[in-house]
Amino acid sequence: MTTTPSTTTTTSHLSGAAAASGSAARDERRMLLCGVLVGLTYLIGVVFTFVFFATSHPAIDATPVEAAVGFRDAGTMVAVGTFLMMLPLPFALLFLGGLDAILRRVGDGPLIPAAMSAGVLSFLIPAIGALVSAVTPAIGAADTSAAAGAVVKALDGVMPLSVALSGFPRAVLLIAVAVLLARAGLAGRVLRISGYVIAWLGILGTATFIVQAFFPLASLSALLFVAWMTSLAVALRRNSGRTS
Repeated sequence: MTTTPSTTTTTSHLSGAAAASGSAARDERRMLLCGVLVGLTYLIGVVFTFVFFATSHPAIDATPVEAAVGFRDAGTMVAVGTFLMMLPLPFALLFLGGLDAILRRVGDGPLIPAAMSAGVLSFLIPAIGALVSAVTPAIGAADTSAAAGAVVKALDGVMPLSVALSGFPRAVLLIAVAVLLARAGLAGRVLRISGYVIAWLGILGTATFIVQAFFPLASLSALLFVAWMTSLAVALRRNSGRTS
């Protein structure tokens, strides 16, 4: 009497796993590959950001007028940087679609939709922050007064706050996915532990709203999160034979 439900459950999971074959399996592998593209495009954006801060970004302690003039003259750099911030977003959405398919095939429960929603927000919140900050050159071009410069400096500060805020959904995604993949036997010990560590770094980084000195933790968490996602994509593609 107690053996029958267990056998039925196992058979159900196996039949669900077998459903990913043919074109669906190929789509899934392509979508997992997008996780690698997230890492590549994000790395390009990080390199460009370093170049921008080294060459064109107004000094952090610049006066409002200096900030307005600086962003006015750096309009092209801001536009390119904003585009590069958006570039990983479509690849992230495709990767999350492939990840969702795998998680639903090997398990079920409320953690899956929570993880997917958190994943979308993890990339969407910084993207919105970049869009808001992208208006600074237009304001500087229209007005270089101290008042306009103060607005420019305030809007420039939206981007780091959005990176810090995204630490909450990042933590939800990392912990939920690590738990789900561990239950399915699809995540190694290193991937799980690193996911938990990056999640806690992101949570600590949200303290940037109170103390700006915590922003390096938020930035480090965001960078490690993308590296973790890329590693997960590679691992899942290698283990695609186990899940299909």
